[in-house]
Amino acid sequence: MTSPNKQPAISLESGYLGEDRILGLICWAISYFRRDAALIGFLFLMIGVSVILNLLYAWPIAILVDTVLNVTPHENWIHKLLLAPFGESKIAQVLGMAFLEMLIKILQETVWMVRLMLSSQIKCNGTARVRTELYEKLQNLSLSWYRTRSQGDTIYRLSYDSLGPWGILDTFIGSVAATVTLVGMLVIMLLRSVPLTLFALSITPFLIAANLYFSPKIRDRAAESKRTDANFTTTAQHALAAMPLIQAFGRQEQEADRFKNAVTQSVTASMQLSWQENLYPLAIQVIFALGKAVIFGYGGWLVYHDQFLHPVAGGVTCGDLIVFMTYLGQLWEPLGWVLGFTTKIQTYVASCERVLEIIAEKPSVVDEPSAALLPVKPRTLTLTEVSFGYRPETMILRGISARIEPGEMVAFLGASGTGKSTLLNLIPRFYDPTGGVIQLDNYNIRSVRLSDLRKHIALVSQESTLFPDTILENLRYGCEEISFEKIEAAVREAGASEFIEMLPNGYETEIIEGGQNLSGGQRQRLAIARALLTDAPILVLDEPTSALDPAHEQWVMETLQRIRGTRTVIIVTHRLETVQSCDRIFVLQHGFIAESGTHADLVARQGVYAQILQPAIAHGACRLHQRA
Repeated sequence: MTSPNKQPAISLESGYLGEDRILGLICWAISYFRRDAALIGFLFLMIGVSVILNLLYAWPIAILVDTVLNVTPHENWIHKLLLAPFGESKIAQVLGMAFLEMLIKILQETVWMVRLMLSSQIKCNGTARVRTELYEKLQNLSLSWYRTRSQGDTIYRLSYDSLGPWGILDTFIGSVAATVTLVGMLVIMLLRSVPLTLFALSITPFLIAANLYFSPKIRDRAAESKRTDANFTTTAQHALAAMPLIQAFGRQEQEADRFKNAVTQSVTASMQLSWQENLYPLAIQVIFALGKAVIFGYGGWLVYHDQFLHPVAGGVTCGDLIVFMTYLGQLWEPLGWVLGFTTKIQTYVASCERVLEIIAEKPSVVDEPSAALLPVKPRTLTLTEVSFGYRPETMILRGISARIEPGEMVAFLGASGTGKSTLLNLIPRFYDPTGGVIQLDNYNIRSVRLSDLRKHIALVSQESTLFPDTILENLRYGCEEISFEKIEAAVREAGASEFIEMLPNGYETEIIEGGQNLSGGQRQRLAIARALLTDAPILVLDEPTSALDPAHEQWVMETLQRIRGTRTVIIVTHRLETVQSCDRIFVLQHGFIAESGTHADLVARQGVYAQILQPAIAHGACRLHQRA
């Protein structure tokens, strides 16, 4: 989804890339910089100025040798043009050429700095658009996509591969600049000496051969390097996130070996890429050096022939040779750039393909074209023969049917792996059921706008997610306009006020990444308070008391009792203490609802629920049975 104030990139769904994927990919990448057309135009103007300065740089020395210091001056229109401001005085002409050489050099460096600043601005603007669109797409992808993707790889694409479009544009701009420079130099060289120019171009077939040889190697090495770098990032991220577990099980040595293996793979791939990337310019420079030696020898012979052995008017002069050798030093770079365009662009194409893979991905859960608006109010939640599996051959839920009235507090109870949390994920449409229907009142939730559907639901997940911000901002997340008084009330109801008040900065305490400076119970209570602050009529809690001690568990359950009747409360848990006061309990077994009813009803039936209850009674939790 594209934000309203952002010009969208070329549509991918329309098949824009066409048959020539590389060309289409380049056009797609450059489309992110359309809004910088003025800056790019100014950059090309600076490139034009730079080319002119580069072409002029050798001429003050050539004029000095051929005209100012030569007994028999060799003048042409360039000589006359540049010498005109300094009159007939030889001293003035010498000083003038020195000043002109200095001025050209200063202007060259100034224009180069302006080019760098323009390039940096264009790069930042375009890359920001790529990252914004990529992030927006990631936000809208369904959870099923994230189940099959490494978080480290996704972060790598967002951080580094997003530079690919700029790399392509930069390579294109560099190639245009190189082409203009090349044409300008060749025109002047041809005007001075056709044979010498043809000798200079004789190495072109060797440059083409080098390009054809190295281009596929660099492309393949670049793709492998990015894959191993992403794997390294993922390995490091997982290890850092699991550090308490690693230390608790004494697995530091094994994890260090795993990390070293990822580093080794990354370094090996990077070195293989670096080898090819550095071997290619070495081969080019060797070809250039051989060509320069040939031109130096042949050009020197022409000067000797035309000026000393058989002097002829209009022959090759020492100044011409100086211009040629200066141009040759500059000629090989633009020539190599133009011929090596495809080689240079391969790395960036690989990055763009990885970005495009995500941007072109279509969410599995989307609004239907006729999705209805659904104002927030208490509604009946109905599940009819709902089935679901992450893979078609493995069904987790089978034929789940339930009707939950507004204001009811119900629980789904079952052992781990019975599909409790999966069932909760179907209610806000994080996934769509494989079969069956879920309804709010008489609305199939597939026919309701996702944003409206999710406004009906406040979710407290098993792993409480907190952002690296203050406690206050985490509580306000999703309801920024709420008053501080309401926040304090929700915090008290969730049993979190006590520990917040004990913190030195209270509500302004900064939470570090992942909430690592808070206990699991503290994070859970903040998540419950945040859910209570919403206006959602349905409160969904996945193992809400799993990280709480008995005292705070009782506090949370009393809170749920207080809001009972004002909101629909759906609890997923395996803890019997949490469910016994619910209006109804749905017992899941092997993906089915094995039985349902109140705590007392289910105990009296002596069915699955009673079997689950027996271990609790055996361990002294007789109060459960007595309440039956």
